[in-house]
Amino acid sequence: MSSVCPSLDDDRISNLPLVLKHFILDRAPLHDAVRTSTLSKAWRTTWTTKPSLAFNKLFFLEVISKKNEEEYLSAFSDLVDMILSVHTGPILDVEIYIPPKLHNHHISQWIEHFSRQDVLVLKLDNSENDACLIPSHFYDFVKLRGLRLKKWILSPPHASGCFANLVSVDLYRVSISAHLSFGTKLRNLDLHFCIGIEHLDFTESKNLRRLVINLSSKIDWRWLESTPKMETLILLLPAADINMSESVNLISLLSNFPNLHSLLLHDLTIEILGPVPSAFKTLATKLVNLKRLHLYRLRYNWCQISNSLCLIRNLPNLQQLQVTLNFQVRSSDPENPTIERHLESLDWNDVVLDQLLTVEISDVVGFRSVHHLTRILLASSPSLREMTLFCSATVSDPDEKLRIKRDLLQLPRKSSEAQLHWFDEKLI
Repeated sequence: MSSVCPSLDDDRISNLPLVLKHFILDRAPLHDAVRTSTLSKAWRTTWTTKPSLAFNKLFFLEVISKKNEEEYLSAFSDLVDMILSVHTGPILDVEIYIPPKLHNHHISQWIEHFSRQDVLVLKLDNSENDACLIPSHFYDFVKLRGLRLKKWILSPPHASGCFANLVSVDLYRVSISAHLSFGTKLRNLDLHFCIGIEHLDFTESKNLRRLVINLSSKIDWRWLESTPKMETLILLLPAADINMSESVNLISLLSNFPNLHSLLLHDLTIEILGPVPSAFKTLATKLVNLKRLHLYRLRYNWCQISNSLCLIRNLPNLQQLQVTLNFQVRSSDPENPTIERHLESLDWNDVVLDQLLTVEISDVVGFRSVHHLTRILLASSPSLREMTLFCSATVSDPDEKLRIKRDLLQLPRKSSEAQLHWFDEKLI
C-alpha cells in the first residue's frame, strides 16, 4: 500500500488562503504584520492589503524602543508615512496615537489620507497632549460608522452634513464648540468628561440605544424626549448641573424609554431627578423591561434613599441590582432618625420582586447603614439566589466586621435558596 508524504517544498504557510492570512494579520500588532513580508514571496505584499491599521501606543513604543529622544518622532512619523505609501488595499479600521510634540502637519496629512479611504472606524488618541482643534479633514469622513476620540476640540463647519452613517461614538475629554449632529443612525453614544455637550443635536437620534453621560456638562434634558428606543442609560452628572436640573422629573424622564433594560444612576443624579417619593407609588406605567439597575455611590440622606427605594419598587422584572454605597452614618446627624422612621414605616407588602436573582452591595460601613435595604430586598424577592455584600475599607475593626456579618445573616429571607455572601473588601 502506497502512502503520500507531503513534499518538503510544500509551503503550507505561503499557500494559506488570503482570507486566513488576513485573519492572522488582523490579530497581530501592526509592526509584526509588516514583518511577515520576510516570510516568503507569497507574504511579501499580503500585509499591504490589511484592512485594519493600528498605529497605537504599542506600535509607537515598538518603533522608538532603540531610538533616542531626538529621533523617535521622526522614526514614528516616517514609518507611518512608509506604511501608508505602500498600502494598496482598502482601509476600513484605523487607530492613531498622537505622541507628545508631534507636529500638526503630520496629523492633518494622515487624517486627510484616511478621509479619502472610506474608513469605517476611526480612533484618534490625543490623550497625552493638550486638547487641540481637530484638523478640518476630519469632517470629510462620509462612510464613517464608528468613532472614538480622546482629548480633541470639535468645531464643525456651519450646517455640516458629515457623519450621516455613524452608529457608535465614544468621546473622552472632548470639547464641542459648535452645533454638531451624529446623524439618524446613531445607536451608541458615550460621553466621558466632555465639555460643551449642549451643542449636540439629538433631534434626529431616534435610533439611539445606549447613552452614557459621565461627568460631562451641560446636559439638555430635552434630548431624551427624542430617544424612545433607549435600552441602556448611564447618568453620572457633575455638580454644576444641579441648578439646571431642578425641574426634571425622574418619572417623566424614564417613562420615555419603554425598552430600557439597563440603568445606572449616581448620587447626584438620584437626588436631582428625584420626585416626591409618593409619586413613584402612583406611577401608572412600571418599567417592565428594566432588568439591571446600578445605584452608584448612594448617600445616606432622605432624598436619595427614598427615591432609590421608590424606583426599585416599580421594577417588577428587575433581575440584577448593584448598589455602591457612600454612607457616613453618624448618630449625631439630625436627618438620621427621620430616614430610619421612614424606612421602618415602608409598606412593601404589595411589592414582589419575583424576577430578582442577584444583589450586590458594596462599601458597607455598618449593619445600621444597610439593615433596612437588605431587609426589604430579602423579604420581597422569592427568586433571589444570592446577595453579596462587601465591607468598606474604612472598617478596620475585625470585631465590627464580625458583628455586621452576624446581624446580616440573621435577617429573614423569602427565598429558601437565597445565599448571603460576605467579603471584607471588594477588590477592583
